[in-house]
Amino acid sequence: MTEKMVSKMVEENTLFAVRNLSNHYDGEPLLQNVSFTLEEGEILCLLGPSGSGKTTLLRVLAGLEPLESGSIIFKGRDLRDVPPHLRKIGMMFQEYALFPHKTVRQNIAFGLEMQKMPAREQEKKIAVMLELVGLTGFGDRTIDQLSGGERQRVALARSLAPEPQLLLLDEPLGSLDRTLRDRLTGEIRTILKKLGVTAIFVTHDQAEAFSVADKVAVLHDGILHQFDSPERLYRFPASNVVARFLGFENLVKGVLDDGGRFHGPFGYLDTVIPPDENHIQSRPVTLLLRPEGARLADTAAPSEALPQISGVVIASRFLGGAYRLTVDANGELLTFYLPIDPVPPMPEEPVRLCLNPASLVLLTDES
Repeated sequence: MTEKMVSKMVEENTLFAVRNLSNHYDGEPLLQNVSFTLEEGEILCLLGPSGSGKTTLLRVLAGLEPLESGSIIFKGRDLRDVPPHLRKIGMMFQEYALFPHKTVRQNIAFGLEMQKMPAREQEKKIAVMLELVGLTGFGDRTIDQLSGGERQRVALARSLAPEPQLLLLDEPLGSLDRTLRDRLTGEIRTILKKLGVTAIFVTHDQAEAFSVADKVAVLHDGILHQFDSPERLYRFPASNVVARFLGFENLVKGVLDDGGRFHGPFGYLDTVIPPDENHIQSRPVTLLLRPEGARLADTAAPSEALPQISGVVIASRFLGGAYRLTVDANGELLTFYLPIDPVPPMPEEPVRLCLNPASLVLLTDES
């Protein structure tokens, strides 16, 4: 198959494409050359801290903010001059924006009325939506009779009822407590997948993003730093910025020698880390040691030639399914999660750890 044929197949499967999108406010850049594609039925999470540009990007896609430069292509059509109500894009806001004076049924009917759907068809659609979000029998309740989670379900049903070709969700779980958020993230993904809805979901919570998304786009200071599957994002963060945002703490500065070995504060890691084209031997680099990649050296299989580090335990905390160990490795404080058996050394005791080479990741910048 030729490269041209492959490119054509990719283009045919692409529902939504953002190319070099930029936006400014008071002369300051809010979004800088953001590009990504989305296939039909995929769920994308825009992940980033507050002020990273996530909501601005969502509003530009919906047509609620102007597009200064770049393009938004939806089903092969450029949306630049298409008004919001003609884009066939649904949007669910963090505050839900439900009508407090209307019943649940009347809230869900709002978009259907805008489409001038006949009343009988509306009732059928509302019944389907109520069942889909687990609120059968709630149609005549008022909004103030609902819990936070129930309001969230009504807002989702209202957004889905008009059958948008793309659904934008702006931190829809942000106002809920952690337990309810954890439960509803899985439910939202199940509902969207059941309907085959393509969606873009904004969040600052990585656990939420990993639970919902097929793809994750990490935004920071208006720059798209990485666009990847949740698993690849966790396994191979593209930069220090991404790694820090994901909560990784073991970011160690050092150099690569001519053989590709990493030399840091705790000496050489006796393993070869293949540098890519961004890494030059003897140039300063940053190495990520993922926290789940360590085991007590005495428990590692003798046939495994694994890199090792030694140090002193500073803190040990039992978390139920693992121990969270903080180790001082020649002045470098590192955190690892170790199995509960065997019990790791206590604070102030020496420890020697084997590292899984797959948990060592070279990062591509020093920012």
